[in-house]
Amino acid sequence: MTIGIIQQVHSEVERLVETAIAVNGRLLGLNDQAVVETIIRLYFRTLPATKPRHIVDVGAAYGNVAEVFLKEGWTADLLEPDPVCLRILSRLTSAYGSRMRLFPFAAADQDRENVPFHLNGTPGLSALSPSPFGVTMGIRAVRTVRLDSFFAANKVARVDFLKIDTEGNDFAVLDTFNLEGISPLLVFIEYSYFFPEQNPSMLQAEIIKMRARGYAAVIFEYNDDGNFMRGNWKHRLVAIHVDGPRVPVRSNAFGNVLFYRADDLHLLRNLLGIVRSLT
Repeated sequence: MTIGIIQQVHSEVERLVETAIAVNGRLLGLNDQAVVETIIRLYFRTLPATKPRHIVDVGAAYGNVAEVFLKEGWTADLLEPDPVCLRILSRLTSAYGSRMRLFPFAAADQDRENVPFHLNGTPGLSALSPSPFGVTMGIRAVRTVRLDSFFAANKVARVDFLKIDTEGNDFAVLDTFNLEGISPLLVFIEYSYFFPEQNPSMLQAEIIKMRARGYAAVIFEYNDDGNFMRGNWKHRLVAIHVDGPRVPVRSNAFGNVLFYRADDLHLLRNLLGIVRSLT
């Protein structure tokens, strides 16, 4: 594996993405859930067989991400404090039994009790801070947990895939994960410049920090075309930035970051194959 090969894959992915978007190809539909169902699922499917893999889904909402992998035979730990989502997630408990555990906790940078949690009128947007979208309908006291202490308390010894979606708090949560002790193959988190503390400088700093921890990054950038302000959650892909100095600079940029081990050419080859298939 050489740096030259990796850089070649980077350039090819970005070139194909730009071409596909220019002609309004199928790639525009490669949004967050589609990334999970195609790129990430295929990546794990094409790895050598191993004992049951494990996903930790932080901010599980309705469990759409976790269920992709539960259907593949994985085990799962889900964290979700929203009571509306918890009622819906109970279907997974019934369907998958002991292969999944559900915790009504919010992940944060501190272990605390009775922390105010803002219940949004749109389930999935509830968070420790008010959302820039939707309307706060009430406040509920919840328990917050750091990932390192949560893993220790619940004897989580293996994580193949870590997904974090905590409505603006993702990077603070990621900082509480002991990547040196447990090193997931992939980490998938959300970023959004709609949140007051998120911007290009912050995102670049977080990517540099993860590089120092041994992880490279693929940034998926989306555009909602003004839909979010109308309560419509449709969005489309506008760019993929592969492990380079560029990050999205639009003031309303949002999307996902897929962190992968910096020497993992298998991930890049899978990404390139998916992009080619959708162009």
